[in-house]
Amino acid sequence: MFYLPGLSGESALGTVVTLDVEESGHCARVLRLNTGDLLEVTNGGGWIFEGHLLNNNPKSCTLRIDIKYFVKKNRAEIHLAVAPTKNIGRFEWFLEKATEIGIDEITPLFCRHSERQNLRVDRLNKVITAAVKQSLNAYHPMLHEPLSFNDFMKQETVSQKFIAYVDAEPRPHLKEAYKPGSPAIILIGPEGDFSRDEIVLAFENGYQAVSLGPGRLRTETAAVVACHTLNLMNC
Repeated sequence: MFYLPGLSGESALGTVVTLDVEESGHCARVLRLNTGDLLEVTNGGGWIFEGHLLNNNPKSCTLRIDIKYFVKKNRAEIHLAVAPTKNIGRFEWFLEKATEIGIDEITPLFCRHSERQNLRVDRLNKVITAAVKQSLNAYHPMLHEPLSFNDFMKQETVSQKFIAYVDAEPRPHLKEAYKPGSPAIILIGPEGDFSRDEIVLAFENGYQAVSLGPGRLRTETAAVVACHTLNLMNC
């Protein structure tokens, strides 16, 4: 599958569209597709298009859209606010797996105990795009600009809000606290976990403490577990 954001699902049928340089290079040089071959394209907004390649120019492949169809989401909106890991490869792994499983929004969260305070959002978006294409996903998750924990607390949010952190106090599991069919936000902290002040601030802003299981999970693992749990409950 190829990614062409901005392609209108309403007026695309019968039109000739051009892939960008990166997608054209992948089409012509990597996959070695030829004129007449059938391609699948998504705009990342639920539409999938099929068309035949008109030329395989590695800088500007063109195709005519012959078929289009809309893929409806079968779950509620999922937003994860996750502290980037010190090893950026682990955070990229989370982005890849969450995209494959199904996620709508991701906000990198800079916390008091975060060991990483900088990100290349363009690079992370490329990881997400690659996962969208690999998994034949009709939806491209929205990667927001990184925010500090305090700034994220100031944003308008949905009614179901959860925070997962390491603590001996008894808490309901996410699967017990979440009500299927409704949008949700889950906060996942850094390797050093959320600070006590951040946890208190989250409570003051309506977040509920939840568990993701009895074990101590890495940041990226906890985020994937949370994503999978909500998807499973919305099946």
